[in-house]
Amino acid sequence: MNSSLKPFRAGCRKLAVEQREQMRIGIFTDTYLPNMNGVVTVIRLMERKLREEGHEVYVFAPAHPASRHDPPGVYRFPSLRFVYYEGMRVAIPYNQEGLKVIPGLDIIHSHDPFSIGLLALWASRRYRIPHVHTYHTFYAEYRSYLPRPIRPSRRMTERVSRTFCNRCDAIIAPSPQMEQELKGYGIASPIYPLPFGVDEEEFSRRTTWNVRAALNLPTEDLLLYVGRLGWEKNIKFLLRAFWHLLILRGNVRLIIAGDGPQRAALERYVAELDVAPYVIFTGYLPREQLIDLYKQADLFVFASKTETQGLVLVEAMMAGTPPVAIGEMGILDVVASGERGILVEEDEEEFARACHSLLEDEGQRQRLGTAAQRWARSQSAQASTRRLLEIYGEAMLEQKDCEVAQDRLIY
Repeated sequence: MNSSLKPFRAGCRKLAVEQREQMRIGIFTDTYLPNMNGVVTVIRLMERKLREEGHEVYVFAPAHPASRHDPPGVYRFPSLRFVYYEGMRVAIPYNQEGLKVIPGLDIIHSHDPFSIGLLALWASRRYRIPHVHTYHTFYAEYRSYLPRPIRPSRRMTERVSRTFCNRCDAIIAPSPQMEQELKGYGIASPIYPLPFGVDEEEFSRRTTWNVRAALNLPTEDLLLYVGRLGWEKNIKFLLRAFWHLLILRGNVRLIIAGDGPQRAALERYVAELDVAPYVIFTGYLPREQLIDLYKQADLFVFASKTETQGLVLVEAMMAGTPPVAIGEMGILDVVASGERGILVEEDEEEFARACHSLLEDEGQRQRLGTAAQRWARSQSAQASTRRLLEIYGEAMLEQKDCEVAQDRLIY
């Protein structure tokens, strides 16, 4: 783009958003309540913040047998359980009321490239509505969930991602690391790095759940993992590192908050390592209790190597709890090692030593926790929403440019 046009286009983008005092925004997602994961957490927060900015938000999602009373603006499509991945459903894209709403949307924002994502793609083309897509998941690393006869190759996964993304007007990457990954796929649509932040207000309220009293751990050091219990989270590595840590420091406990398909296998693995008395599986916790747990943990530990953003790390940092994590993918954009946490290689003993060092040095732990919290506050959901609205404006402007170019070709 000619550099002299950049200020003009930036002004147009800002004007495109400001002129729409109330946009009608459609969020299209294949995973939604009552499921809880990082994508759903981001979508729910995005909904709330966009509404606070005065916009109308409509959600298009698969029906779920456990969903009973959705608020106005949520449209469910008949669906079947996707047997290979817990929490994912395959929707039949037919809902008369929902389909009537779509033509009046100003922007479409999809969050998966599957059944509802394809509906978003069709609706965008059919009604010429700008389409923004957030590439939440590192799909190339999730192929192992599919049985070998139907498992695509990595190259095929990249090709399918490229095809979908090139039919969108803009792509949001949850981290600069993921932005580079997507560029390597040959995606031609504009890619914007935007890690959606955490709601500072949630973490500002008074703590009401005394974790140590509830779990009878009055003096123990508390390590915390939060997230899906799936193989891609590398939790077995985390447990082996914890075994090494127990040798160095016996007065420590590991709390694992979350659930998933690997929970039973992980509980058996804990028993095999002979660390069962020191590991606590809480399952899913209510949001308020989870935030209280973040605040009261001494360290947040994370071993996943496939994160596009690592939202749970940002949440822990917002609570002032410093993380120890493996430095790969989106984690590199969240944790500056030695400044607001510690990053290590995938080495169990090194991971254990890093945890032991911080548990021994309270001053260093507090310094990292304070810096982590300061950084997390700078990445707030409020700031992310403002940037998201700018991206919407850019997508609207890009589509307008395309329409003008097409009209010129016709005439």
